[in-house]
Amino acid sequence: MKKQLLVSILFLCTTVIVANPETKANELCDCLKQAKASDKTSDKKKCLSQREKHVKALKKGSKSYESYLNALQKCEQELAGSTEINPNLTTKEKTSVICDCFQKAEKQNSMTCFKLQSDYGKTIADPEEKKQFNLSSGSCN
Repeated sequence: MKKQLLVSILFLCTTVIVANPETKANELCDCLKQAKASDKTSDKKKCLSQREKHVKALKKGSKSYESYLNALQKCEQELAGSTEINPNLTTKEKTSVICDCFQKAEKQNSMTCFKLQSDYGKTIADPEEKKQFNLSSGSCN
């Protein structure tokens, strides 16, 4: 009985440590930063492999996986050089932020603006307002 209890506790602790979404997101973030700095294909492949392992460990679609994605999104924004979005802006202000981004971005950094546009689009619940935002922000790039 003691042995079975000890094994159960050990398994639970191992699962919590191994499947911690924030820890896994930080691991992948560190890998992505290193791959960006080195610009080696092997480093990029290592990150892809690591992400696949994380998805398996966290079970895609679970709450842990969602936490992982949220934590990872912050890292990706940091790596892309984009700022955090402010969902409290009006649609007109959001459009202005997107247009400013496209005007200031160099060709290779335009993906940051597209990501920002997507992130702001997700903050708009009303379908008609979202459609107008997409049209307005899409015409400034």
